[in-house]
Amino acid sequence: MNNILKQTQLLFITTSSLASNPRLVKEFEALKHDFSCHVLCFKHQDWSLELSETIKSNNPEVKFIEIDRKTAFIETIFCKFIHKAAISVNSRFPKHFNVCAFANSDKALQLWLRAKVLQKKTKFSRVIAHNLGAFYPAVKVADKKDTVLQLDIEDYYPGEALYFNKTLEKQNRMQLMAHSFLRAESITYASKGIQLECEKHFKVGSQTKQLTIINAFKVEDFVEPKATSLKPLKCVWFSQHIGPNRGLEQVFQAARRLDHIEFHLIGNRNQDFLSMVDLSENVKLHDIMKQEYLHDLLSGMDVGLALEDVGADHNRNICLTNKFLAYAQAGLYILATNTFGQTEFLKSLDYNAGVIMTTSLENTLQNLDSNLLNTTTKIERWQKAKAFSWENEQLKLKQLIS
Repeated sequence: MNNILKQTQLLFITTSSLASNPRLVKEFEALKHDFSCHVLCFKHQDWSLELSETIKSNNPEVKFIEIDRKTAFIETIFCKFIHKAAISVNSRFPKHFNVCAFANSDKALQLWLRAKVLQKKTKFSRVIAHNLGAFYPAVKVADKKDTVLQLDIEDYYPGEALYFNKTLEKQNRMQLMAHSFLRAESITYASKGIQLECEKHFKVGSQTKQLTIINAFKVEDFVEPKATSLKPLKCVWFSQHIGPNRGLEQVFQAARRLDHIEFHLIGNRNQDFLSMVDLSENVKLHDIMKQEYLHDLLSGMDVGLALEDVGADHNRNICLTNKFLAYAQAGLYILATNTFGQTEFLKSLDYNAGVIMTTSLENTLQNLDSNLLNTTTKIERWQKAKAFSWENEQLKLKQLIS
């Protein structure tokens, strides 16, 4: 049976590099032993390059097709030109799938050009689109007979901030999702909030399978929490970037007044943002690091900061971030801002993993019960979090595809 499954060809498509799409990586790593996995992605010459190379070397069974836009210069320029042209005619063809796709992302056409070549060589049983720019090429691949279309909805794209083509871009996103949802045979969501929001707006076929698969990590990724004296108390926040609109203003304000607490921030530094901030000595900046080093560092922390500056980004209100889940699985006590995604997840647990803040970060920390932070309690939370580990979540994905 395993040999039969191994002959099943899966194609994953993303507009990201490998390192900047950890959910994609977890999915093909979960499936690579039972299926033949192909990953069509981009090679970015930035912070993600070294990490992406490590991912590739750790997964020799997987076939990676990377697009380097610098070496594919002519193709890239052509796709950027089509992107600009699509934006210029967007208002005349607001519901045309191609126009919406090309106006939404200059990578959509480039992915389709590569996917067409792959499709001539390999008969894919299933194509799985990760992120909105991958929907167009995935739908086109699935137009071929006997190829199943699967969409992974890690974010609610129409609710994300608009950066260009602001008059029509939200409508483009809605149209792309509406068209693709009707074509999909299965849809996975990264949070219950995202699934509920999508179900409000998009119709699916009567046979379409839909389920939530949270973006949890493996049990083995987190060692037993280290003993702590709480002197100093260590708070941690991480993301790909240390920059504006991330809720960090609360951290800097609290750090100035609570000099007995350390605040560890991990990510790529936005120097323009940091140059405008008066950083206290108890704010410790760390460069972005490999996942295993990050998780080891978390084991020595006490409090995880899940701060979201929702603003105009509705997606931030309903998603469940990697940082939130990593804090929980490391056994940290979570201080979270009041978003639907974070509130609902904390409510769903049968233990006290954290609290939704009703006052400022500074006040919350000052009034925090130290009994919630001792080593014994941290270890209990770490043990409890194994119930929603990736080992359990990935079973849903395997069952969906098998």
